Amino acid sequence: MAIRYRKKKIVLNFDKENKQEKYVAANVLIGSISYEKLCNEVNQRTGIHRAMVDVILKGAEDTMITFLEEGFSVRFGEFGSFRPAINAASKDKEEDVNAATIIRRKIVFTPGTKFKTMLGNASIELFSDREVSASAGDEDETGGEKPDGGGGSGGEAPDPAA
Repeated sequence: MAIRYRKKKIVLNFDKENKQEKYVAANVLIGSISYEKLCNEVNQRTGIHRAMVDVILKGAEDTMITFLEEGFSVRFGEFGSFRPAINAASKDKEEDVNAATIIRRKIVFTPGTKFKTMLGNASIELFSDREVSASAGDEDETGGEKPDGGGGSGGEAPDPAA
């Protein structure tokens, strides 16, 4: 696996009179995998029926939401953990801090060991525009495979024990 990047020009406006142009490496995503494609892939790799995969994932999602709403961090095995978090505006006085100073609510994901190992072992490579045209035909706008591209669960699932 490789993490791809491109060179991106940014403008720093710290000083209105002296704008600085800098270049940074920016991550490049090749596409997005749809929920349906993810369920189909789990079906193909495990032999568990696609509808059952969907029920399990949605059940896990609902359960995680319940615990996150209660203020718990949720550890999802080696996958990683999820926790509720906030961003808030700073105030000079303690008495000025209240719920109205909270700017944003979010869920923070901390990857587990498998993801950390994968990232640590991934190579880094410069992305070229030629790669876009070569891979553009593999997915539709939703991130799933085109209907004639295969990968559906219409056939027999492979034996996971083989």
